[in-house]
Amino acid sequence: MSSSDDPAEVPPPTLARPMLGDLVQFGQLTQVSIMLVGPLGSGKTTYAEAFLAEGLRLGFPAVFVTTDVSPRVIRNDMARHGWPVDEYEKAGQFVFIDGYSERMGAPRSSTAYSLSKVDDITELGIVLSEVLDDLVVARIVVDSLSTLILHSNPATMPRAVQRLSGRLTQSSHSIMYILEEGVHDEKTYATFSYLADAVLRFKVDESGPEPRHYVRMERMRGTETTRAWMEFVLERPET
Repeated sequence: MSSSDDPAEVPPPTLARPMLGDLVQFGQLTQVSIMLVGPLGSGKTTYAEAFLAEGLRLGFPAVFVTTDVSPRVIRNDMARHGWPVDEYEKAGQFVFIDGYSERMGAPRSSTAYSLSKVDDITELGIVLSEVLDDLVVARIVVDSLSTLILHSNPATMPRAVQRLSGRLTQSSHSIMYILEEGVHDEKTYATFSYLADAVLRFKVDESGPEPRHYVRMERMRGTETTRAWMEFVLERPET
């Protein structure tokens, strides 16, 4: 057995809870735009990774738009949780759009699409259209919307995001944006949260020996939700 086949080197998939289906009583969970809001380190990126990993298991292709770290960091993080994406990438079912490497002068991934500028969301829309041309009912993550906002025209950005989300959901895709708490003013949070179909709020409790992460569904159009805080946990299956 080669080392790449050694099961000890590939951890079993982590089960993330609660996901969207655990937070709503009924309603549509596809063709939606979702905003994740919370402070740095509250679990938003991990939740987004779990959202894509869950989709891949269900047969939904995935697109990860990364502006704050390289695709390599996301690949490693997902593999660490037992959600490796290499084979999905080879099959064209997991695609990175890299808005980090070229901007930071870092080496580019040969398998990722490049986003040369983050100050023009029109380019992102063009690249997404090319990527999604061969994908059906994809799940898309933008990490982070905050970076795009900070580099863009604040007057035109909300309308541009609304158009992008509308075009994607009308094409049967779902898109999840990450919005960093403490970076923008309250009007910005209110505006972009209003534009999304669903808003998930995150927080972290660091009062104990280990940080505990929590999530709640603040609202979701067309469905009943609980606004109670629920602990966001990653559990390894028993072996």
